[in-house]
Amino acid sequence: MPDTLTINPEILQNLPPETSAGLITLITILKTVGVIFIIYFLFQIANIILNIKRNKRIKRIEKKLDQIDHKINKVLSKKQSHHKKKN
Repeated sequence: MPDTLTINPEILQNLPPETSAGLITLITILKTVGVIFIIYFLFQIANIILNIKRNKRIKRIEKKLDQIDHKINKVLSKKQSHHKKKN
């Protein structure tokens, strides 16, 4: 399978040397930018997955805190009502 990002040598021979050198440099830069973009894209996908997991964990912790808060309020209200009955 031929590499689609390579330049046919016949085309390079027909171009002036300055143009062919600039074209090769441009293609090399575009390949590099493409690789960097792919790496960045994969990094962002991993980041999204980690953020989803982190948000789920935070929601579980928040739910547990709400349960604890509810239980504490219940205990405190019983204690206060018990204290009022004594007085």
